[in-house]
Amino acid sequence: MESQELPECPVCLQPYDGVCAIPRVLACGHTVCETCLVNLPQKLPGAIRCPACTVLVKYPPEGPSTLPKNIELLRLIPGSGSTRKHVNKSPHDSRVPFLPRSWSDEFYSNWKIYILPSDAVERQKVSLLAVGSFSTGGEGGSGFTAGYFVRVMDCLSGMKEGEREELGLVLSAFNKQSSRICRVLGLWGDPGDGILYIVSEKQEYGNFLDKNLGAFEKDGFFNFAMIGMEICEAVIALHKEGLIAGCLGFSCFQFDDFGHVCLNLSEVLLIGREVLEVVAKVGSSGKKIGDGEIVLLITDLFKRDVFVSPEVLLELSEKEGIVVERGSSRYSIRYSSDVWLLGCIFLRILVGEVFSDELVDYMCHIIVKGSENNELDCSSAYMSLMEKVSSLLGTKFGSEHVSLQQILCKCLEFNPKNRSLVTDVWKYIRELVIKPQFDKMVKLDGASYDENRGRCLVVGKLFLLSRERIEIQEKDVSQGMETNGAANMVIGLTEGSIKSKDLQGHLDCVTGLAVAGGYLFSSSFDKSVKVWSLQDYSHLHTFRGHEHKVMAVVCVDEEQPLCISGDSGGGIFVWSISIPFAQEPLKKWYEEKDWRYSGIHALAVSEIGYLYTGSGDKLIKEWSLRDGTFSCSMSGHKSVVSTLAVSNGVLYSGSWDGTVRLWSLSDHSLLTVLGEDTLGSVTTVLSLAADMNTLVAAYENGSVKIWRDDVFRKSIQIHNGAIFTISLEGKWLFTGSWDKTIKAQELAGDDFQVDVRPIGSIPCDSVITALSFWEGKLFVGFGDRTVKEDVGRFKKTLGDFISLNYWVVRDYYRLVDFVNALEPEIQRLSDEQLTAKTSEFKKRLSQGDNISDIQAEAFAVVREAARRKLGMRHFDVQIIGGAVLHDGSIAEMKTGEGKTLVSTLAAYLNALTGDGVHVVTVNDYLAQRDAEWMGRVHRFLGLSVGLIQKGMTAEERRINYQCDITYTNNSELGFDYLRDNLAGNSDQLVMRWPKPFHFAIVDEVDSVLIDEGRNPLLISGEASKDAARYPVAAKVAELLTRGLHYNVELKDNSVELTEEGIALAELALETNDLWDENDPWARFVMNALKAKEFYRRDVQYIVRNGKALIINELTGRVEEKRRWSEGIHQAVEAKEGLKIQADSVVVAQITYQSLFKLYPKLSGMTGTAKTEEREFLKMFQMPVIEVPTNLPNIRKDLPIQAFATARGKWEYVSQEVEYMFRQGRPVLVGTTSVENSEYLSDLLKERNIPHNVLNARPKYAAREAEIIAQAGRKYAITISTNMAGRGTDIILGGNPKMLAREIIEDSLLSFLTREAPNLEADDMGISKKVLSKIKVGPSSMALLAKAALMAKYVGKSEGKSWTYQEAKSIISESVEMSQSMPLKELRKLIDEQSEMYPLGPSIAITYLSVLKDCEVHCTKEGFEVKRLGGLHVIGTSLHESRRIDNQLRGRAGRQGDPGSTRFMVSLQDEMFQKFNFDTEWAVKLISKITNDEDIPIEGDAIVKQLLALQINAEKYFFNIRKSLVEFDEVLEVQRKHVYDLRQLILTGDNESCSQHIFQYMQAVVDEIVFGNADPLQHPRYWSLAKLLKEFIAIAGKLLDDSFASITEEDLLQSLKQLHESNSVDIDNLHLPNLPKPPDCFRGIRRKISSLKRWLAICSDDSTKNGRYRPTTNILRKYLGDILIASYLNIVEESGYDDAYIKEIERAVLVKTLDCFWRDHLVNMNRLSSAVNVRSFGHRNPLEEYKIDGCRFFISMLSATRRLTVESLLHYWSSPMESQELFLS
Repeated sequence: MESQELPECPVCLQPYDGVCAIPRVLACGHTVCETCLVNLPQKLPGAIRCPACTVLVKYPPEGPSTLPKNIELLRLIPGSGSTRKHVNKSPHDSRVPFLPRSWSDEFYSNWKIYILPSDAVERQKVSLLAVGSFSTGGEGGSGFTAGYFVRVMDCLSGMKEGEREELGLVLSAFNKQSSRICRVLGLWGDPGDGILYIVSEKQEYGNFLDKNLGAFEKDGFFNFAMIGMEICEAVIALHKEGLIAGCLGFSCFQFDDFGHVCLNLSEVLLIGREVLEVVAKVGSSGKKIGDGEIVLLITDLFKRDVFVSPEVLLELSEKEGIVVERGSSRYSIRYSSDVWLLGCIFLRILVGEVFSDELVDYMCHIIVKGSENNELDCSSAYMSLMEKVSSLLGTKFGSEHVSLQQILCKCLEFNPKNRSLVTDVWKYIRELVIKPQFDKMVKLDGASYDENRGRCLVVGKLFLLSRERIEIQEKDVSQGMETNGAANMVIGLTEGSIKSKDLQGHLDCVTGLAVAGGYLFSSSFDKSVKVWSLQDYSHLHTFRGHEHKVMAVVCVDEEQPLCISGDSGGGIFVWSISIPFAQEPLKKWYEEKDWRYSGIHALAVSEIGYLYTGSGDKLIKEWSLRDGTFSCSMSGHKSVVSTLAVSNGVLYSGSWDGTVRLWSLSDHSLLTVLGEDTLGSVTTVLSLAADMNTLVAAYENGSVKIWRDDVFRKSIQIHNGAIFTISLEGKWLFTGSWDKTIKAQELAGDDFQVDVRPIGSIPCDSVITALSFWEGKLFVGFGDRTVKEDVGRFKKTLGDFISLNYWVVRDYYRLVDFVNALEPEIQRLSDEQLTAKTSEFKKRLSQGDNISDIQAEAFAVVREAARRKLGMRHFDVQIIGGAVLHDGSIAEMKTGEGKTLVSTLAAYLNALTGDGVHVVTVNDYLAQRDAEWMGRVHRFLGLSVGLIQKGMTAEERRINYQCDITYTNNSELGFDYLRDNLAGNSDQLVMRWPKPFHFAIVDEVDSVLIDEGRNPLLISGEASKDAARYPVAAKVAELLTRGLHYNVELKDNSVELTEEGIALAELALETNDLWDENDPWARFVMNALKAKEFYRRDVQYIVRNGKALIINELTGRVEEKRRWSEGIHQAVEAKEGLKIQADSVVVAQITYQSLFKLYPKLSGMTGTAKTEEREFLKMFQMPVIEVPTNLPNIRKDLPIQAFATARGKWEYVSQEVEYMFRQGRPVLVGTTSVENSEYLSDLLKERNIPHNVLNARPKYAAREAEIIAQAGRKYAITISTNMAGRGTDIILGGNPKMLAREIIEDSLLSFLTREAPNLEADDMGISKKVLSKIKVGPSSMALLAKAALMAKYVGKSEGKSWTYQEAKSIISESVEMSQSMPLKELRKLIDEQSEMYPLGPSIAITYLSVLKDCEVHCTKEGFEVKRLGGLHVIGTSLHESRRIDNQLRGRAGRQGDPGSTRFMVSLQDEMFQKFNFDTEWAVKLISKITNDEDIPIEGDAIVKQLLALQINAEKYFFNIRKSLVEFDEVLEVQRKHVYDLRQLILTGDNESCSQHIFQYMQAVVDEIVFGNADPLQHPRYWSLAKLLKEFIAIAGKLLDDSFASITEEDLLQSLKQLHESNSVDIDNLHLPNLPKPPDCFRGIRRKISSLKRWLAICSDDSTKNGRYRPTTNILRKYLGDILIASYLNIVEESGYDDAYIKEIERAVLVKTLDCFWRDHLVNMNRLSSAVNVRSFGHRNPLEEYKIDGCRFFISMLSATRRLTVESLLHYWSSPMESQELFLS
């Protein structure tokens, strides 16, 4: 019996023995030895590929030792075992029949580097030489178009070997930059004409020689020498590469930007072809030519200034089959043939056209009679030529250059061997410039003259590919004569021999394709699955039964073939594939769902009979196909699971969250996540394909990513839009996209690199939504051109359809449907029942429901409440906006879409938890308006509404923050947070501590978090006493001149003094050093210069009442309380001659980014955020969702007009305003500064155009609401500094509410008050003259008269006198009353108060009547304005962000209104100067185009440059904000620690306060011990004397009695005894022979506290492990006990009550912490400036800031603890001496 073979490892082939080769079983069932598992490459965390079956399986992090052993193998059970079935399919060998190729991988890799992309060449800027032709694309019935690279490769592979060899020689030799040869850039195929070109550089200055022949007179000989040398160098460079030109002309030489000569090889070959054409004209093939023909031939060439050597001319004639009557022999072509050409060119330049005549005779003679047997005759001809040339040169230049004459004439020797060398010609010409004895600088490397190596370009095979041949090839291609493997499918498609067939029958978009059992199955949105025969493609059957859109279909092709389909309602249907087809499914079931569920999106089946579904609930579910039972679910995706694929025991899932997850099908565990590391960018995964070890993912941006062996290999952009479907068959990848194109790619390469080669494309008539490849056939499913929404909404474009935003919004419509379904039920509720809903919701939340469970009903309640209280019903899109806010995202809603109303939904829903909601606006006006306006809804529903305004007291703020919903602005919120963290006690806190933040809705979120992100919030305290230095520095700044004494950088507002400036400043200030620490002037001078250059009056600030007030650059408003830091504001005050306010030091600071990161849940809304979505995602993890408009936007955005000068721009702006004014259209002009707005205002006044101005000046700002209300009226012209954050919509025809209020105020204010409004006189009346007068009806007139009479009587009879503002408040309260109370109640109130003169209710009723009249007027006028074209917006400058421009554009076209926008910019605008735009170049270009600098252009070139600059500005400021955030993140951690500690001290109980003090005392003791004791050394080596001294210094008088007599020796002896002892009593711990701590640790709390300190000491990881560590720990505990017990003892002896003691302790803790935190902020600000200098030392400033900042913080905490302990001990040691606590 034969011996049985032992089982062995499949990797190392070693037999298993249980010792060296331990068999371990993997999850797939295969066995591998433990050693091999350790050495296998682990390319993914937690997973490896089985070497036996290549399945991806889990790998334990502990290593292979935790895997189970294969006991059966260890027992050596006989049997050869089952052999593994080999898989024949390989991604490298699989071939698709109709995608062959005629070239190898090696051929592709060799030529690919030379092929230029199809769109890379501009013909005008390069030289082109045709070398071949290729197909321009398929014109057959199939429509297949081979890829550009494929067609070029086919052209190259079709060339003859000799042609291709010469082409490769030219490309390889001159593809790199050469000093005298124009670089050959590569090969380019023109897709239009199908010609393959060599592309070479084309110098801009062109052919200088051709234009300057004869210009070299005697005094210009130096110029000839310089040019001649460089021509020689060009020819030498050609020879070094083994190439011979053969013929040359003047056009071959071009001049570069620096005036140097370059040889253009394309021109050389073109001239060669020109010579060949001339030769062909003279004679035909087989004909002999004689003297006459030769004369004609040469004369024709020389007239063209084309020179060719005799031997080359004869060779070309022979190539054409022309026989020349000549001698018996001729000379061969060699390098000296080009020397002949140089001689001809130089003599032609020097002598002129006369030389050409002489050369014709000479060449005719030597060609016809020249031979080796007739040298004498040729010599005589040569001597005759030399005499004539010498005579001509002598006549022109004299006898000074005889040697040059000789060398040039020698170049024309008929025998090439006798001609001069090129280097000799170069040397002689060079001697004309530099004498040999002085020529030590340059040596010319000699060219190689191996005649066997040289190739002549013009007689080579590449050159002979003439134009006629290319035309013939083109003709052949067009007639289908080109044959490159006629049997392959590509040619078949091109010729139309392979046909496609349309399978029509579906009524909507095809969503999936599958093949099984000989049938094709297609699913569709029409809720059906159709069955097609694969034999004749006829329609056989339709599976019906789905109630929703069928989203996917898959098949199981086994003994019992099955078809499975899934729909958007969660239905899963299993159909039997057997004849006859059944009408009902075999099985069907439904997934559980709620309104948030969006159905099944993807299906996949495994080989073991399980179905996998990817759904809208972010889960992957496994179902058994046998009985339809649910097995398990796999979670992890953050959005919809959009696609699934199964391969080799692994399930691949792709999601809208941009990730691909890999799951093991054996245990359903997650193997790895791909794409999760792509931060700040989410690109939806739309389709997956897996084949063997290759995974391909397709994305919505048209790109695919490829993984091979679980390692990312390639990412490539294939389509111009979303790729909906892909199919991977071996190495062939097919992709279908919304751009209506199918593209085929070949995946080539090895295990380390993947190369994606485009093979071809098939254009289609519709979007490709499904692909399936089967047995050489490609099945394609198509979608409709547009998507039709099924709920009556308008159509969307394909761009909307393929975006992630579309699908997200579509899911939100499910919530809308639920809300709409609840609306009738909610409408039937009474007011009391509707209000009671709030209590019901709160009760449900307390019983375990979450917010999402009540979201739909809560939204319906808010919608109904808004309808009843505001007369406004939320549109469906507004419901979506509210859901976006609730989900913690940013809702981008266009201007006029009702963002304010949207906020009520999310605010109400989140306020139900009782934790508080903050609605944050950008200013006080909007906060007050929204709190009053939207607050009606919340108050009606039973919620409290708070408002935070400037000037409120702490108590008022505290009450408002305790409300359910609080309206505030961003700066008030930030400063309240900082002030709370500076409070001295808990009574001063105003926010909801300990959790002040819960949920915030930020209005204009981009303005707050992006634009304001560069400005940190600061609370400052007076610190500096250097106010007198600022005026002096301002005077010095006036002496300094920009460009001479200092330089500026506009981009980052920086100034740098020059040496001259430093000297002058030091002289003026009478100081030796501006940076002297004792007399520092540098900071003041630099700030004065910055104030002079960067801070302009009426731009950055205005002067009012003796103060410099900052203008917000975004809103145009004055910010009275804001001041620039670091001395800038004082410098501005000094420049303006104002009173200098004291300098300040930062006490507390925070950025808006850090502030809003404190919210656990944050959302925002704005009209423009999509352009900054990446920044929001990266910094705040907040996606931007574009909420659809209620009506389509029909605004027209006109092209940008660019002007060379600002004068021309403003002139055109005023002209366009006048043109629109004459038509009657309202116009809004946006400017960037007060200065510009007033300049334009003056221009319009000159044209007599009435207008309104809205800027930071008080006379305008006070009338802001009125101006905005009028801006949409007919003939209204409005100039505004900035429209961002204005908060009021411009309604076409006027805002009726604002106009009604204006009428009331005009009629009643004069009766209510005698005080005049505090406004500067202005000609505002002009703007009202052209506006149509509002007609007030008789009833309104009567009510106005009655209200005026009542106001007059109240004022006189009751002696009431109101101020102007009080009178306006009365009217505002009355208007508010009219909106909050029904008309019946108002009339009832008037009747009840008739004897008391009810002024308020009377004004309210009057307002309602006037409002109706205004609504009628505004509606009528609005129709007229719409007919004229709506509001026209003019932007007068591009902002630093496209988003700000879009905000201005958004003012036109609100709510589906017509409108138009136009931006006019000049190249003198501040932004272009700031970013160093090359304005001079642009001005010249505009002037060249228009011949007038004041005329605009709208060309794409200028506009693209402007937009590119704007994008660069966005990137620049993004980097600034990013840097600010990164630096602030360091401070953010420290700030959180300090503020949390502070709040714990203030809000904690007495026990926690005591524990803080005990921890501080123990920490101080630990620092003293660690600084003087080393656990690794014996105590005799410790610094015991220093330790005692520091400890006694901390304790002060407290330990004078007990520790005064203790010496270093006493402590040492005690420590020795302690070390030698065996036990220690922790409860009664003391050192031998040393004082015992006071017995103050009585009571359970204090004993527990003492024990906790001991446990903390023992577990302290910072202590070194050494022999004497226990001794060190006991010393720490002993000294800590001494200090703490002594403190407790002296506090008890003081006799004060416990409340007073804790008050003192809290005061010391807080004030000490504040003191050091303030100093720490100063140090950190200085550090942030200092670390930038370290970048010059190649060190990362951020890392340096982190390291030093951490060190500063640790030092700060240590100093805080020590000072706190010292202060407390000092206070209680002498309480009578410490009436107040002063901290330094």
